[in-house]
Amino acid sequence: MPNQTIGKTKIAPVSPGSLFSYELYGDYLIRRFLGLLPVTRVHLGAVRYLRLATRNEISLSNMLLNGLQLMNRQRSKHPVYILHTRKGRKMFLKLESGSHFRLRQAIARHSDRRVHKMAA
Repeated sequence: MPNQTIGKTKIAPVSPGSLFSYELYGDYLIRRFLGLLPVTRVHLGAVRYLRLATRNEISLSNMLLNGLQLMNRQRSKHPVYILHTRKGRKMFLKLESGSHFRLRQAIARHSDRRVHKMAA
């Protein structure tokens, strides 16, 4: 079995305000439509950074899918984050308050392991 940064962990379940769920599995972040069908898979090594999105950056389609984001109370409970990859792709993630720390930890663990492999 290959080394995995993290086991299967749901970081954002499907909710009334979001059609997608996100989970960490091995060295990948997986986006699932309605929690069932995998739509996008991003390798943690390809992640450049993760940050909180401003209202101006959220696309119209994302805003329509996450209509509850327009209310400030919902924005504070489930903020939208932008994940940038090395190839320039942007991925909008609607995460719960503590989930973004788990995702950042997984990204950091993966980059630490990669640096140690290159040094060895």
